[in-house]
Amino acid sequence: MGFMHGTFDIGRYSVGRVILAPMAGYTDIAFRELCIGFGAGLTVTEMVSVRGIKYNNRATEELMRLSPLETPSCIQLFGNTPDDFSYAADRIDCDIIDVNMGCPMPKITNNGDGSSLMKNPELAKSIVRAVADKGRTVTVKTRLGFDMGYNLADELVCAVIEGGASAVTVHGRYAAQRYAGESDYCSVKEICRKYKNSVPIILSGDVDRSNLAKSLEDFPAVMIGRAALSDPTVFGCESVGPADIARRHIELLAKYFDERYTVIQCRKFFVHYFNGRGVKKLRALVNSATSVDEIKRAIDCYEMGAL
Repeated sequence: MGFMHGTFDIGRYSVGRVILAPMAGYTDIAFRELCIGFGAGLTVTEMVSVRGIKYNNRATEELMRLSPLETPSCIQLFGNTPDDFSYAADRIDCDIIDVNMGCPMPKITNNGDGSSLMKNPELAKSIVRAVADKGRTVTVKTRLGFDMGYNLADELVCAVIEGGASAVTVHGRYAAQRYAGESDYCSVKEICRKYKNSVPIILSGDVDRSNLAKSLEDFPAVMIGRAALSDPTVFGCESVGPADIARRHIELLAKYFDERYTVIQCRKFFVHYFNGRGVKKLRALVNSATSVDEIKRAIDCYEMGAL
């Protein structure tokens, strides 16, 4: 299913052109496997700290757990020290390593990680080279720039390509915007045009079902984030109702996690999955549930129109 929109190459790997974006708190192993089932051509883990890998952090190990369906697999790393990335590249088991140079959140940028790396293209290049020199396929996810109006993407993209990046994803917003305003499609398209003979430039930012076909005409691949939270079927053409999506998701959560985590994730996702008549009561039932069985019963009632 992941190849229904065609494929493109990231280094030696051929992948589907519609990719699930990494999203902290959301793209755990269960949700990634759910999206693969609906046609995602590639999935990326939540961002993982290279320092956490260095110090054998237990939570870090959990974030890096991969589904057997993730072929190829991709782990996203964040940090700001080439030596730490080199260490991590030797120790993680995945096909593609994505370097986060786009996260806009202050708790990340204040440490010199994420989108703050846009301010230092030479350091960004060194980080990518540290991974590539280990023989690993490496990609980068970034933004148009850090502060509004100062487009740093061109310089950064050039630097990381020189460092050995096999693809670059550009989100069409500045870090200062976070997720406000509209993604600047035209600016990302211009970057894609400029570097199309070097590496694939992947579009990120506001891609959804309404503009997917047009985006795939202009870019070798697209990355879908927030639109997938409400509609994980966006990657393919399968028509599945929200109750069925929720049931599939519950089964995958229960497969990989304990009941407490499964219930918490259901509360988080069902805000996005369901809308219309009865949804307020459904959400109230899910938010007060303490077991998976209670959530399943709430979905049954919603589907039967009993809420």
